[in-house]
Amino acid sequence: MCGICGYVSEKNINIEEMNNSIAHRGPDNQEFFKEKDIGLGHTRLSILDLRDESNQPMVSRSGRYVLVYNGEIYNFIELKKELEELGVVFSRHSDTEVVLEGFEVWGRDLFEKLNGMFAFSIYDKELNKIYIVRDRFGVKPLYYYSYGDDFIFGSEIKAILASNIVEKKLDYQGLYEYLHFATTLGETTFYENIKKLEPGYYIEYSIDKREYSIDKYKLNYEVTQSTDSLDDAIKNIRELFEASVKRQLVSDVPVGIFLSGGIDSTAITAYATKHYKGKIKTFSAGFDYDGGDNELPNAKFIAEHFDTEHHELSITGDNTIKILEEVNHYFDQPFGDAANIPLYLMTKELKGKEKVILQGDGGDELFAGYHRYLRLHHYKSFKFISKFFFLMQKAIPTSSSKYRGLRFLFALNQKDPSKEMAYILSQEMFDEDPADYFSSKVKNRLKKINPFQRYQYFYNKFEKLDPVNRALFTDMNIILPDLYFEKVDRATMANSLEIRVPFLDNELVEYAMSLPSKYKVRGKEKKYLLKKAFDGVVPDRILYGPKKGFGVPFQYWLKTSMKDFMIENIRGSEIYNNDIELLMQEHIAGKKDNGMILWKLLNLSLWLKKSGISL
Repeated sequence: MCGICGYVSEKNINIEEMNNSIAHRGPDNQEFFKEKDIGLGHTRLSILDLRDESNQPMVSRSGRYVLVYNGEIYNFIELKKELEELGVVFSRHSDTEVVLEGFEVWGRDLFEKLNGMFAFSIYDKELNKIYIVRDRFGVKPLYYYSYGDDFIFGSEIKAILASNIVEKKLDYQGLYEYLHFATTLGETTFYENIKKLEPGYYIEYSIDKREYSIDKYKLNYEVTQSTDSLDDAIKNIRELFEASVKRQLVSDVPVGIFLSGGIDSTAITAYATKHYKGKIKTFSAGFDYDGGDNELPNAKFIAEHFDTEHHELSITGDNTIKILEEVNHYFDQPFGDAANIPLYLMTKELKGKEKVILQGDGGDELFAGYHRYLRLHHYKSFKFISKFFFLMQKAIPTSSSKYRGLRFLFALNQKDPSKEMAYILSQEMFDEDPADYFSSKVKNRLKKINPFQRYQYFYNKFEKLDPVNRALFTDMNIILPDLYFEKVDRATMANSLEIRVPFLDNELVEYAMSLPSKYKVRGKEKKYLLKKAFDGVVPDRILYGPKKGFGVPFQYWLKTSMKDFMIENIRGSEIYNNDIELLMQEHIAGKKDNGMILWKLLNLSLWLKKSGISL
């Protein structure tokens, strides 16, 4: 795992400064390539073939191509054999060389052959073109800037800003999406001229013409519907998942597992201990703010059951202000999911000790692990009940445990079906428009923007699917890349730790997405198919036991340890007004839980101050 950056420009850009800005992604080596008005930079976290010969930028044997690459290709051994049969001679043992030589042989057809997580750039000296490519699930990030004759890209926005030629302007689409969904969606960022390359896409940039095109090579909804029986699906899922875990154990450094005590991480542990050479390490964490309600007992039970080298991390969040400021530095733009804090603290504890960790992201989105999928399984009944939403809203207080269900009914009561899906698949407040908390000038500008456009796009793509699969497919294309993987990549790479996600193996995902939703949700049971597939693999105590977990208590922090910090920064920000003051006072006094919007406003205030951008 690494960091990449590069530019095409006649301006005086320092590629070393761009590299230095993302040095945390690859502390083992930094190098760069420069030729005329082209620069490519790379920071390396050594995982495969630890020799200096595998440092990057890497030049192909023919001398025609130059590669900077971030990621892991799990099927590189199979691809290497194919290439060797075609006469390619390799001098290294890394997946990097396979990507480089594979492009020389297959060109753009290589992209779809890759099974892994990646973002890379290839410079073709002969055609004078640059390609930048992102993996199909969006596990690894890739940003780009194009204006006039300048083209810049990087693993993080800070690498692009380090070029010192980008004019920083606020993208109001990104702001409004963030206020609704805690992150920006699709290609949008907080910067007007900086975009995210979407998952499954690549850019072909002509250096001579100073023009580029964007095209897809693989999307997450191009699947055929399977006619397999439930028994066949159970067998196939079990075999595909085991194969995925086995592939993702390939490494020249030790591999560990984040063991939460749930089904997904337990299944990874079960198959990893079967195929890993030696005793695999597992890590679980208890936080001083989880109130003792955690999965440490289950994790310890699993570790003993599978005989792992288990480590319990005791994480304190006493200095929440310092931690928040540290985390915000690595995210480059406001991020409203406070779960990035415990993940950052866990990986900070392991910094310098471990390099590769497997974890269970993607299991819930593939196999229907959230309550919303269960409710959607009974869509028609809830749709009928939603007609009485306004009557129920008056009867159910916001402090009630039934408020989440009320929120679901609000979503189903939307006339616009894409808004229905957006509200169902997000956790944000539903009874207020966040634009209303801003000045008239900003509010009027936001009101002209459609923050739901990404959901509308995918709703139309999946309108023929049943409600459960429509939600699953949408989550795979929005929540996973834009929220969860954004969180995981920044929080972990800040501490030079590579996270691998066995549930997002190409073959496993394509098969799982082809299956009918009735296999995944049955009656009142979530993850039905996965539980059947792991029956006899995962102990019953975990497989059929209650799911534990805890939320980050940011609402509580904003009343206590972070209260003065919140007040000082929000009052000192240009976003401040009487409406936001009321939000703070209501929250501090315990009259209303405004924690979610206040957390986003606090992070926005900190970013505006640091970035120097004005609304």
